[in-house]
Amino acid sequence: MADIRNEVLYEELLKLDERMAESEAVMADLVAFMKDMNRELAEGQARTEALKRKLFKDRFDAQGLFVG
Repeated sequence: MADIRNEVLYEELLKLDERMAESEAVMADLVAFMKDMNRELAEGQARTEALKRKLFKDRFDAQGLFVG
């Protein structure tokens, strides 16, 4: 009886281990996606700031506030 119980527990542990491996892979993909997205957002923000400086030149003070 104990052997059957241990076998069932072992099978459940194997299933959980498999699910954990799948979850880990999905999380790794998510982290990679988020890093790429953050990089793209930072690049876009830098381009926007450069365009603002180019378009408005001296209309922005040192703090980035519109003057005038």
